[in-house]
Amino acid sequence: MKIDKFEEQQKTDSIWPLSLLAITSGINWLLYFKFGHDDLSFFYMTMSSIGMLCLLLFALRLHTVVTDKTIRFKMFPFHWSWQEIAWQDVASSEIRSYKPWSEYGGWGLRRGKSGKAYTISGKTGLQLTMKTGEKILIGTNQSEALKKVIG
Repeated sequence: MKIDKFEEQQKTDSIWPLSLLAITSGINWLLYFKFGHDDLSFFYMTMSSIGMLCLLLFALRLHTVVTDKTIRFKMFPFHWSWQEIAWQDVASSEIRSYKPWSEYGGWGLRRGKSGKAYTISGKTGLQLTMKTGEKILIGTNQSEALKKVIG
């Protein structure tokens, strides 16, 4: 049974940004006390940078809407408006498993040997090959529901 519309919103899970914050904070504390900086500005600057990175990771969202006419996606905060691809511009599409690290260098807004990728988590995505030859992968955690829309 084919469905008319697929919608998904992905966000980062809260464990790895907090882990990143804890590890980098611990390293920063060790370096600060080992080298005994008299000026706290370096310490505060580093800690605020790490905090901003963690806030970015918490805010990161991938919205995807697929219909019979278009594929729309928005990776907030990098995209404030929808990115839209018309199906008529797509040469082929498939739901596939991918290797985040070896193909794209991880998750996020990426460009790798397999083309562009917009991913938050997982290892499954909608692979689009455009008529221009460009390849775009849009990550999904709901591959079965997406298959019902793209056929």
